[in-house]
Amino acid sequence: MCIELKGIFSTELNEPELPDDPECCAVNMFADIGTKGSDGSDQFNFLVVTPKFLIEHPEIRWSRGYLLMPEFSWQETRRMVERLASSISANSWEEAAKVLCNYMEWEFENYQPYKG
Repeated sequence: MCIELKGIFSTELNEPELPDDPECCAVNMFADIGTKGSDGSDQFNFLVVTPKFLIEHPEIRWSRGYLLMPEFSWQETRRMVERLASSISANSWEEAAKVLCNYMEWEFENYQPYKG
């Protein structure tokens, strides 16, 4: 099974808008990823963060869900997510989504159906 990026967006910026300082920023991003050839997708989110931002904001933090880039770029962000998605080989969508969860946060991660 092959998966692909269906779309990418941010709630903070509209493409092609850039942050005030693309070399010092943290931008919340969302990627719609699904099986190749289908219309459906699930949403994954991550933070594009720059080294300069991390230096200027030295709070202790986890690193899962971060894409570290020298400066923010829509094109490079898209390229990196496409590269990640195309590198995943899985037997099912659930298996592929679990691999993506190593890098990004999945909207259905830890989902438990209601048993009422």
